[in-house]
Amino acid sequence: MKPLEPGTLFGDRYEILEAVGDGGMGQVYRAVQLPLGQEVAIKLLGTAATADLEERFEREAHATARLDHPGCVRIVDFGRAAERQFIAMELLRGPTLAEVLLETGALAIAQATHITRDLLGAIAHAHGRGVLHRDVKPANVMLVERGAVLIDFGLATLRDDAHLTQAGACVGSPSYIAPERLRGEPADERADVYSVGVILYEMLGGMRPFIGSSSREIMESALARPPRPLRVLRPEIGAALEAVVARALAKDPARRYVSAAAMLGALEVALAERALPGAAASSTSSASGSTMLQLVFTEPSRWARLWTWLRYGTWRWRAHRA
Repeated sequence: MKPLEPGTLFGDRYEILEAVGDGGMGQVYRAVQLPLGQEVAIKLLGTAATADLEERFEREAHATARLDHPGCVRIVDFGRAAERQFIAMELLRGPTLAEVLLETGALAIAQATHITRDLLGAIAHAHGRGVLHRDVKPANVMLVERGAVLIDFGLATLRDDAHLTQAGACVGSPSYIAPERLRGEPADERADVYSVGVILYEMLGGMRPFIGSSSREIMESALARPPRPLRVLRPEIGAALEAVVARALAKDPARRYVSAAAMLGALEVALAERALPGAAASSTSSASGSTMLQLVFTEPSRWARLWTWLRYGTWRWRAHRA
């Protein structure tokens, strides 16, 4: 499909500024919402979209509209114009977690757990509103001024849409899909908890817990093999934090945390036991807004400097050496 040119007026109220993304369901543009003059992100469904894709797109809009949390992207508008469905969302500025991990590898323990807190808080809110994300992965986590923000609810389901959670359907990114979904079984909130466990393992260990040269090998590994112990990869993580990740990654959902809120509580306890200086600083910052958490990256990078500046208004960073 032909992309929209800068200056195009879409839907009588959105002036297109530039294309910022292109996915399987369509394109994303930066635009100005008229007459308010505020910049937004416009996600357009392709002109050749099937009825199934249109249903999924509309489901994404309705799921996102249920949410009101700083850790979830905010929807501005939804509709159809020029024979295309569109979703207008707040414009988020910053890298995705996937970009940061590609640039830096393993993150500082303080930063990894800080991001995980934000993510678990957002997911707990979504679950409380009846929304299951089903595609929690680093590419769907943006690091912006207010913290980590969960985006792209394109695979989300509503808990009361029973026909959308039947066995046999497996969609999402293989590395982050819970084993029960890989087996084609019904899944609930604990599948999103598993995905967070994979992300936390990756941020701490610098690699995913289950790897392979193909999607099939990754799925077989996730179904049958235990992950490499985190403390083998990084001894300073400690037993308590390693145990939190291990429980989130349990292959049997009954052995996992029952909710994102439960995992968040366990993470806070583990960090308190560990007496992590960064954890204390982060808690103080959240409470008072005056204490800055010094982030430690595995190596200096433009994303490290960008994230620190966006989050704390300073270019302060230092290299971490093993």
